[in-house]
Amino acid sequence: MKTITWVSKSVRVMGVVTMATATVAACSSSTTQSSTSTAPASTVAAGPPISVPLTSQPSGTVSLSWDPQTKSITAKLQMSGFTPGSSHAMHIHQGSCEAQGNVLVPFPDVTADNVGAIDTTVSSSQPSASGLAAGTLLNIHLAPADQLGSPDSLGYTPISCADITPAASTNLTMAPLPAPGQHPQGSATLAYDPAKKTLSVAATASGLVPGSGHAIHIHLGSCDSQGAVKYPLPDLVASPDGNAQANTVIQNVDQAPPASGWYINVHLGSADQIEQNGQPTLYFQPIICGNVGK
Repeated sequence: MKTITWVSKSVRVMGVVTMATATVAACSSSTTQSSTSTAPASTVAAGPPISVPLTSQPSGTVSLSWDPQTKSITAKLQMSGFTPGSSHAMHIHQGSCEAQGNVLVPFPDVTADNVGAIDTTVSSSQPSASGLAAGTLLNIHLAPADQLGSPDSLGYTPISCADITPAASTNLTMAPLPAPGQHPQGSATLAYDPAKKTLSVAATASGLVPGSGHAIHIHLGSCDSQGAVKYPLPDLVASPDGNAQANTVIQNVDQAPPASGWYINVHLGSADQIEQNGQPTLYFQPIICGNVGK
């Protein structure tokens, strides 16, 4: 049996997805404190500012194997950084991540749990006579199969992709496939003043679509295990050159950022785009994320 494994780091989103009600409510832009804090008691001592690199989402690994008897392809996913509760179409296509072709082998939709992780194994919906062939790719779309639309529609957009190498065992880094014109990266700096009980946050991002807006929050949990919003921050709005910066001072903060248990999440869309009727839209999808204190 031939097996392919790769690391996934990519971003991109679209459409409406489902999500646990508690998480959705917690991510409202009006939320300032979670009623069920999971932050640990130990904290980083007040002092030098804390730098938080923001890296692309979703991330993780996928392992493919082909059974020459049944001609079926099995995919084992261990990924995180999806919208909690969201479902995603997954296919093997002709071509490469840079030049995608027609669908060759479809899989059942894969679904994130209530912390945005996918840890599952699925078998292809139809056999593949040629197995894991060169000149093909695995593609995870943002929308589920029944919301994909045409290849140029928002729902069809790939959020994670890797070219397939037909070797017995190969590790590949997933190529990011963000929305046209968007290749985000960023960082944030947190500074706590125990005397004033204020938390200053400076967030920056680059590689965004000019003029695009992006919701950004400090959450409880981690990029791999998403939780409720702790503090909402002003949207990042990209300049004509695709850069964005937002500074804010949060009042009445009783603790310094913890050694673990907080993370910063930047979404595909602005605060008024990421939810509709209390449910997340595809614009909720995290595009860059960083754990505080790590």
